[in-house]
Amino acid sequence: MYGLKKKLNSFINASIGISAIFTVLGILFLIFPETSLDVIRWLIAATSGIAGVYLVASDFSKKRISPFFSTVAIGAVLIIIALVFAVYPNVMNIFPIVIGAWFIVSAISSLRFAMTLRGTTSGSLSIIAAVLSIICGILLIFNPWGGQISLMIFAGIMMIVYGISNIIEMLVIRQNVKVVSDNIRELAKSVEEEDKSSKK
Repeated sequence: MYGLKKKLNSFINASIGISAIFTVLGILFLIFPETSLDVIRWLIAATSGIAGVYLVASDFSKKRISPFFSTVAIGAVLIIIALVFAVYPNVMNIFPIVIGAWFIVSAISSLRFAMTLRGTTSGSLSIIAAVLSIICGILLIFNPWGGQISLMIFAGIMMIVYGISNIIEMLVIRQNVKVVSDNIRELAKSVEEEDKSSKK
């Protein structure tokens, strides 16, 4: 029981931290859309390039991260990704799609916890916040805006909405963490009993 509550609190704290980062990034995208776009592109290029060179070099120097497989292929792919991001600025058009997919996956994961509080005011608020995050993700994936700058401004708005709504949702779940953990335990117990009865 204590272990489940500890895991829930760890998930909540991590989610709040990530949501706060998204909110800050969203504000930066709104204020400096063009600069933010270039900074992110070059960060991705630099990170991928450094990681790729490291993996290739570590393999050739026989200091592999894993002794079971060669890291040259992975390193080469990362180097190619770095070159693509460095040479083709338009590649950033996929950035909102990736962020949108993250919003949806994250919100669905949070929604599972929120559903354990359904029927209460806190639960309704948490579910609304999760659904709002999913809508933000869908809007980012099927973005109707044209042009990279407009797209980044739109992405910034969606990131702020997602960040704030997810923080609210996590704070609600944190206030009811005991109820959530009890409900999850009861659900797991009922599923286990159903499995046992079906095997008889």
